[in-house]
Amino acid sequence: MTGSDVVRRYIDIYNSGDSAGLGAFYAEGVVLKDPLSPEPIQGREAVLATGAAFRRAFPDMVWTLTRDPVIASGAIAWELHAAGTMTGSMPGPDGDIPATGRSFAVDMGIFWTLGPDDLITEEHAHFDATGMLTQLGLVP
Repeated sequence: MTGSDVVRRYIDIYNSGDSAGLGAFYAEGVVLKDPLSPEPIQGREAVLATGAAFRRAFPDMVWTLTRDPVIASGAIAWELHAAGTMTGSMPGPDGDIPATGRSFAVDMGIFWTLGPDDLITEEHAHFDATGMLTQLGLVP
């Protein structure tokens, strides 16, 4: 499978709502850096738990690949558009944030570092978190 195929398969699984199915892409010691998390999220189980929590908060969230992934030795970079409605509580730094019933749409950049087994060892997500939270009515 090519790097582009891997990204497309990841998005398909993400969009299906199968958070646990994403585990096959991650190394056991993966580190995720995300603008909504004050500290890096460490370990496959913690990354999957975070993904599942956001899926519960945004059960209709859809990711759409917006350009072909860029593949380099041991790394993949890709861009997507994410959109969803907050109908469940979302994890926050001080506890769960109640659902707002509002929708958001943001463009994102995802950067993966791959280990020798082609599993993701690092994931960096970049997007306008303040814009997302504003759309959700969580910041003025």
